[in-house]
Amino acid sequence: MSVKSFAPTTAPRSLRDPVFLTARLKAVRTGPSVRPLNDWVADLRERLDQGESVPWFDPASGGVEARSLFLLEAPGRKAVGSGAGLRRTGSGIISVDNNDPTAQNCWLLRREAGLAYEHSLHWNIVPWYLGTADRIAAAGRTDVQLAAPFLHEVISLLPKLEVVVPMGRSAQAGWAAYVARYAPAVRTLATWHPSPRGLASRPAARPEILRTMREVARLTVREDADPS
Repeated sequence: MSVKSFAPTTAPRSLRDPVFLTARLKAVRTGPSVRPLNDWVADLRERLDQGESVPWFDPASGGVEARSLFLLEAPGRKAVGSGAGLRRTGSGIISVDNNDPTAQNCWLLRREAGLAYEHSLHWNIVPWYLGTADRIAAAGRTDVQLAAPFLHEVISLLPKLEVVVPMGRSAQAGWAAYVARYAPAVRTLATWHPSPRGLASRPAARPEILRTMREVARLTVREDADPS
């Protein structure tokens, strides 16, 4: 099953539908573009004994063909699978189609920007859930330092990556620390976190995220059109 096997969704939060979610979960280890990434997730779960607190990459996204990578801080509960032992969990996939308001904002902004989901990838600075069964926790410096080698492993699986978009101050700080350590040959376009609280408290945040996504779309089209 390829990325193109998944037609673009027509509304946000599509993974609240069990039919959509089942199809995605079936493809996490079979879709050619995402299989190397999710093989890595399976290996990381074993190495760290983290189980489903490390979600899968979305088979409907760009996978290893992605030219852009959007980074948040750490997975929320709606991205964590039921085996993680939390009171409330979600799809088990990092996806703009998840049933939560931040994913919904990403979905709406991407549509408005004309940024195709199949050309990019969403992930986190820290790939595992942080917090307790009842409450999520913010990533600390130790978490970011511990996670940096694993982010490096992910980026090494993305040969076409051109642009990284850290979203929110925590992700930006984590990405800056990563860049200082590994100096990746990619462009950085930092922007605001797309959470409802962030957008409501900062009127300029949504237009700025939209401008950033439009720039990513422009760069992606330019790179795709370049025969070299």
